[in-house]
Amino acid sequence: MPPDAPPPSPAERPRWWLRGWIAVLVGFFSVVGLGLAWRQAATRQAESAAERALMDPAAPDPGMTASEPVSSPSARQVTIGIYLERITALSIRDSRFAVVCDVWFSWTGAEFDPVDQLLVVDGTIDAITLLDESHDGDGHYRRYALTAEITKPFRIDHFPLDRHLLLIAFENGSLRRDELVFVPDRVNTAVSSRAAVHGYRLEEHEVVEKPHSYKTSRGEPGISPGGKTTFSQARFGIVIVRDGWGLFLKMFQALFVAVAIALLPCFIRPTHVDPRFGLGVGALFAAVANAYLVDSYVPDTGEFALADMINLLGTVTILLTLVESTLSLHLYDQCDERARSRWLDHASFAVTIVGFTMALALILIGASATP
Repeated sequence: MPPDAPPPSPAERPRWWLRGWIAVLVGFFSVVGLGLAWRQAATRQAESAAERALMDPAAPDPGMTASEPVSSPSARQVTIGIYLERITALSIRDSRFAVVCDVWFSWTGAEFDPVDQLLVVDGTIDAITLLDESHDGDGHYRRYALTAEITKPFRIDHFPLDRHLLLIAFENGSLRRDELVFVPDRVNTAVSSRAAVHGYRLEEHEVVEKPHSYKTSRGEPGISPGGKTTFSQARFGIVIVRDGWGLFLKMFQALFVAVAIALLPCFIRPTHVDPRFGLGVGALFAAVANAYLVDSYVPDTGEFALADMINLLGTVTILLTLVESTLSLHLYDQCDERARSRWLDHASFAVTIVGFTMALALILIGASATP
């Protein structure tokens, strides 16, 4: 206000509850933005820690039975290597992925069949074909082509800005770790450039051997009741990361337009109730439809994904614009306070658009935080 301007009349001064309404908007976007950003950053840290634990031979698997130490000085040492040819399928909603790869084994000593009783943990081997073998005295080598489908409950906390560890784990189902130990071939294990996944980029890979205990003896003779059986598990892990923001923009462009449309009534006279409330109601239906779109990508769980949080933020924002229109109509029509009605519209528009943008930015920063 210029220094020589007259003070506002009582009718032009906002009432205390109008200032309270603005404070509610500021508080809502601040609490939601900071709270969800913190949650996204915390789950990103937890997800990274779980990935490291799964590929650390000395760390217990998150939420799984801890492995028991097993002495294996006389166990057969079998070198195993993997060349990932293709990832033929990946479905977050169906919790599965499928691979085609070459797997080879080399060992010294007596000859045996390395794929007899070979298991893919949490999956099935659909086909396995011997491609090559050689024997030189006590040295033996065999290479197989293998296709497998693996069940994986994908974490959706950060979808559609997600990253995942695809784990291919091999065990011998009959020989325990004191009888057979896999030795990972870290030099020759690799990933083909054909192993691409739509929407993701392959970031890194690693192969390790890790003891894996089951919390049952399965009634095996010689093992005490309630005891554990431990096997050698060869793990090949590939980290895939969402490639860019394309899916994010495609999923939420309708929601962002709906929020923008819901803000337009702030510039429409409150007594023009058809456009004043019709735009907001239409935007609300668009937000609900967008939520159904997100549900088609993720499994039916009780977890809230990043996409669900953004949809909820947009839906509540649209609902707040409808409440604001009701308050503005009350001031304009019932109280005959047009100046205050205009002040409410303009202040609410400014706070809402800035608050929504800042809350969204904070959530995305939390979701994109590097562990």
